[in-house]
Amino acid sequence: MSKLENMIEEVYKQAKNGQWDQVLSDWKDIPLIEKRCSRYQKESSGWTFFHQAAYFGHETACRELIRLGASVNRRSREGKTAIDVAEERGYIDLANLLKRAFEKEGSLWVTPADPDLRPSSNRWDEANERRATEGMLVAYGGGVVRILTGKRYFVDSFERVLIETFAKPQ
Repeated sequence: MSKLENMIEEVYKQAKNGQWDQVLSDWKDIPLIEKRCSRYQKESSGWTFFHQAAYFGHETACRELIRLGASVNRRSREGKTAIDVAEERGYIDLANLLKRAFEKEGSLWVTPADPDLRPSSNRWDEANERRATEGMLVAYGGGVVRILTGKRYFVDSFERVLIETFAKPQ
């Protein structure tokens, strides 16, 4: 197991123990870790960081995972999504929030498997303008849209980059 994989396992243990303030701090300090954690799935249980955040009802962590492109649709070995976990634990408002982030398989806006690609959205009714502080690669429809440093772009309430349906993936 690589050092990076060991670090991700350690952060996962923190998440599993409900130490979300520490997890979020680690992610802020090392962005590479947060990107990789957003796609991590525990082999034995199939649980993700999303499942753990939903288990503890941690809305801030769930929002961060959505921003990073973690899949709300990913199922555990028992067939449960993070939405299911939140509902079972009585976090109904959180479950409803996660349902808003859900995208059907095959959608142009389905979350990317590659942790280095930002997720996209079509929720223009939530548009907030941003200016790129660095270049970004955004997943859209099986391709990639580039946003250059200094360029204007828009995000939804989950900080996913908004892409019009007429944009052409590269």
